[in-house]
Amino acid sequence: MHRGAMRGCLHQHVRRHFSKGSMDVTAEVRDALNNRRPVIALESAVITHGLPYPKNVQTAMEMERIIKSHGIVPATIGVIDGRVKAGMVSEQIDALGLPTEKKTVKVSRRDFPYVLSQGLNGGTTVSGTLVIANALGIQFFVTGGIGGVHIDGQNSMDISADLLELSRCPIMVVSAGIKSILDIGRTLEYLETVGVCVASYNSKGDFPAFYTKKSGYHSACDVTTPKEAASLLEQCQNTGSGVLLAVPIPEEKITKAEIDIAINNALNLCAKQGIMGKNVTPFVLSEVSRVTKGVSMETNISLLKNNSLIGSKIAIEYYSKVLSPWSKPIFEIKKNIKKANNSVVVVGGSNVDYVLQVDEDFKLDGRMLAGQMKQVSGGVGRNIADALGRFGHDVYFLSAVGGDSNGELILKSLNHISTENVVVIDDHLQPTSWCVVLQNRTGDCMACIGDMGCHEQISVDMIKINIDALYRSPLVVIDGNVCAETMKFVIGFCNEENIPVYFETTDISVAAKPFRTDMWKGLSFISPNFEELQQISNAIPARDRVNYAIKVSINGDDGEFDDARDRIMNSSKDVVCKLISHIPVIMVTLGDKGLLLASRQSDDTVSLVHYPAHKILETPVSASGAGDCYSLCESGTPKFH
Repeated sequence: MHRGAMRGCLHQHVRRHFSKGSMDVTAEVRDALNNRRPVIALESAVITHGLPYPKNVQTAMEMERIIKSHGIVPATIGVIDGRVKAGMVSEQIDALGLPTEKKTVKVSRRDFPYVLSQGLNGGTTVSGTLVIANALGIQFFVTGGIGGVHIDGQNSMDISADLLELSRCPIMVVSAGIKSILDIGRTLEYLETVGVCVASYNSKGDFPAFYTKKSGYHSACDVTTPKEAASLLEQCQNTGSGVLLAVPIPEEKITKAEIDIAINNALNLCAKQGIMGKNVTPFVLSEVSRVTKGVSMETNISLLKNNSLIGSKIAIEYYSKVLSPWSKPIFEIKKNIKKANNSVVVVGGSNVDYVLQVDEDFKLDGRMLAGQMKQVSGGVGRNIADALGRFGHDVYFLSAVGGDSNGELILKSLNHISTENVVVIDDHLQPTSWCVVLQNRTGDCMACIGDMGCHEQISVDMIKINIDALYRSPLVVIDGNVCAETMKFVIGFCNEENIPVYFETTDISVAAKPFRTDMWKGLSFISPNFEELQQISNAIPARDRVNYAIKVSINGDDGEFDDARDRIMNSSKDVVCKLISHIPVIMVTLGDKGLLLASRQSDDTVSLVHYPAHKILETPVSASGAGDCYSLCESGTPKFH
């Protein structure tokens, strides 16, 4: 049986227990699953029983933030008022974590019937979370450590349900191994017996001991990169069982000897007080935290965050390799409907512009100048996406903003298009990009000062997650704010799939970015102004600065531009002829001199057409961003097949 069909049968079986009004799936999680975008499941027992308030809620929110920063949808799973929640808002996470008189239960597979029937709140364990994640088709689950065989488990038969559930669910569980209060050796033996693949991550096979890097035991295998881990999950899914990926903590804050003493003392105390079953783990963890003066708890939080980071990177690789429409098995099925989606993909920057316009003659000699200031949403990518939407085009916008007031302003400015693919970064880590634009009295830009750091978040990982949109797009627009690595990936992918790429040069400081390597030869359109064109000319490697024998038609006639127009026109023509053999359409904006449109007519003929600028009777408001809007007007007209 094909593994997709096998998983489908399994999902139908499990869903019978939860489809009758007992499960709430957030719109964000449902949309991601329906559109084959990566989702990572998170447990809630760490919120209800693992960490004290408010550390529990803060940690849960931070894990979600790390996952979201990679463009992945987190799905914190739990039970509130007798309803399974797949994906939670911050208020629900806080409600689960806040100590109350209402009974909160640790929920494994066996506990669902009771907790749901009684309308209780519950934190799902690894086992309980796996049940729900598998029912929904979620393939990644990040946690701290899984349960296992308890000390003296060979006599008590106290074995966590996590282990059996791992054998039932073809999901990768990214953890720091097995909780170190357990019998790690016997747990690994049990996992082998039930057919669970156990792998260490980049640790030469050493199996971690939760708080420390080494337990003294070894995994069956070791993977060293997210790509290797993604391939491992792909193959394990043929067996129908899961993968336990053990990720060592990045930095040990306590020695193995110290933690072993604390655990043994806590276990002895547990036995004396008659604490048994699922109450053992939270008691021991709390006691160990007390004895170590909080060091063990800080270690727990640290590894939870690290596992979120590693899990996100693996999920991206898995999605781009296995689930993307351009992976080999699916490509054959979808190739005939490749262009069913007509959304233009825009990959580019979003920032807030503070426009300072001087109302008198511009002099930089220290004097006070009369002027005006206004705050507007900007960024070349944002401007293009904005105007495409206003022209009625479907647009798929990929960008990044900070989780601050400027980020909110940008998102509100785009309420006529979808912004679900604009990544919101925690503002403590990266504020929204901003730019101060200094204009003279006629609206021409004299200088810009800004912080464009947030644009670095438009990463290759973000593109991989949204690769389906690129695959189906008739045109991909990318601006100069995007880093060279992401630019190279986008251009390379589009070239493989014969998708035209429009590069908007953005600014003289970044216009030459793709021209420093051969990636520029994969562009279909560019739209520099004259100054940006000169930067491009200077960046082209010497081997490409050859004027090929090209016949030039200017406004329908052979020859040169008139002397008057002239130096700029002929200089533009010379650079264009260097580029036209690789870039079929080049549009040079020339300010008040209009526009020069160059297009390749054949291998040895190029057409240059000059469009004079229309005179503006009224005083211009601003020239900044006009080129962005002109670019999209031109790019929105042609039909791409």
